[in-house]
Order: sequence, then structure tokens, then C-alpha cells
Amino acid sequence: MSGHLLDVNAVIALIDPLHIHHDRAHAWFASRAGAPWHTCPLVQNGVVRVVSHPKYPNTQPAPVVLASLASLAAQDGHVFLPDSVSLLDSSVHTERLLASSQVSDTYLLHLAASHDVLLATFDTRMVTTAVPSGSKVVFTIP
Repeated sequence: MSGHLLDVNAVIALIDPLHIHHDRAHAWFASRAGAPWHTCPLVQNGVVRVVSHPKYPNTQPAPVVLASLASLAAQDGHVFLPDSVSLLDSSVHTERLLASSQVSDTYLLHLAASHDVLLATFDTRMVTTAVPSGSKVVFTIP
């Protein structure tokens, strides 16, 4: 595997000093010093959507979130992954998508598997069965 695709919560933890996993995210990120890491449109847009929402505990205006995201993406090792897969791809077991909450995770797992990278997440209960190699590409941030 050549790097980690960070999920929305992992990126938020890196840019929000009040996030519950902020220190944990930074410790893991620092331990990788310059190793390849990735974001994609779904993750970037999700970060802006969540952090700029008025009910987010440390809400910030979208331009501020975008600036934080741009600063993070300027760090060594960042490689942007364009949307290059679809949940309509025949390799995705769509019959195993049982809840709307699984859609984004399944997409990110599929994208990670397609690029031979790991999906870095704090989520310890991610459903991986809709993507053939889903359990092999999910990485729980320590």
C-alpha cells in the first residue's frame, strides 16, 4: 500500500484544535513524516460541510475552513486523488449497503482500494463488506 486516504473525521481532527481526536491525529500524522497521504473531493467537501455547519461545536466560516484545508494539503506527502470510481462499478456489492450511513465510507473504501492505499479513520465499526478488499484497506488511526 502506498499511503493513506484520510476520511472526513481524520482531516477535521487535524485542522480543529478542539476536536476530541486532535492530539491523536497529530501524533499519528507526525509519525509518518512526509509519507504519502491523500484527500479527495468527497473528503474535502465533507470537511467544509461539517466544520462550517452552525451546529458543529467549533464552527468556522467556509472560507476559513477552506484556508485550513489548503494549508494542510500543502504539507509534504499530500497527493490529491480525483474521483475515479463509482458505487455503480460492478465490483461494489451494492446489495450489502444496508444503511445510508454506509454510502460515503463504502465509496472511500472503494477509492482507496482502487488506488492501492489505506483508508485512515478513527471509525472502529466501519462496514467493509460492500468492497471486496474493504477489510484489507481500512486502517484505524492508533
